[in-house]
Amino acid sequence: MTLDNYFSELTDPEIVIKHSGLLQLSGLAGPEIIELLGLWSTIPTERRREIVDRMTELVEDNLDLDFASVFRACLRDKDDQVRAKAARGLEDSDDRTIIRPLIDLLLKDDSLEVRASAAVSLGKFAAMAQDGKVLKRDGERIRVALMEVIDRDDESLETRRRAIESVASFNSPQVEQIIKEAYDDGNPELKQSAIYAMGQSSDSAWMPIVIQETQSSDPAIRYEAATACGNLGEEDTVPHVIALLNDDDSLVQLASVRALGAIGGSLSKRALQQCLLMGDDAIEEAAKNALEEIEFDDDPMGFSAES
Repeated sequence: MTLDNYFSELTDPEIVIKHSGLLQLSGLAGPEIIELLGLWSTIPTERRREIVDRMTELVEDNLDLDFASVFRACLRDKDDQVRAKAARGLEDSDDRTIIRPLIDLLLKDDSLEVRASAAVSLGKFAAMAQDGKVLKRDGERIRVALMEVIDRDDESLETRRRAIESVASFNSPQVEQIIKEAYDDGNPELKQSAIYAMGQSSDSAWMPIVIQETQSSDPAIRYEAATACGNLGEEDTVPHVIALLNDDDSLVQLASVRALGAIGGSLSKRALQQCLLMGDDAIEEAAKNALEEIEFDDDPMGFSAES
């Protein structure tokens, strides 16, 4: 099927949307995007939502797919849900041209769902800014925008907490204070975001709190603590993460496996090898991926010490 034919098919609500067809939207450029935009407004709202949903699922399963140009075009959609889904679909994108549109959504969009999604997707660019991978002025725009949203008295909790998670990469005294206030606020969702932000900050000073929270009675907190341990990458946290491999909550277990893969080291490797024998398909698959991550970090060029 030609791309023109597929575009026409997308406008027909009677035709079932298939993943195989959506693959044709990966890597679209210039004229193709313009053509799709010309048809986009003729597609019913529910179908536009489904298309963006499906593309997001495909990207999560296959990082080689690139729907960034479609997602960016959808940031101007008249439907709140489409804009929010598109913004969230850009979470892993490193296309610097989307920084300003995301900032505009964060600061100006009427939908709290859209603002929250934009805050999430700006998180990657905040981390890139700290690594010197975006222009300084763009990094500063991101920081200022996130701080503005955090300081708004009338902003939704969801948007504020996502902004706190994203601004953590800047790791300044002001950001440190924001994370501390969120942690001490008493709201469980803000506390979750604060612990996540501790990991994103790459500041080992947060390690005692993160380790302490691996023993929280709340599984959502234990999950974020495990994730933060992985992001901090300190081998001192490994015994505490290993203890979570037997957690009652399966999501905490999976977060712990991923954290061990991120931290690495011989102790993590031995624990992950034991996970391969647990008889749980999800844990075994995650452990396999984590071990591959450790092996890559140990030998990124694919060379072996053996001749």
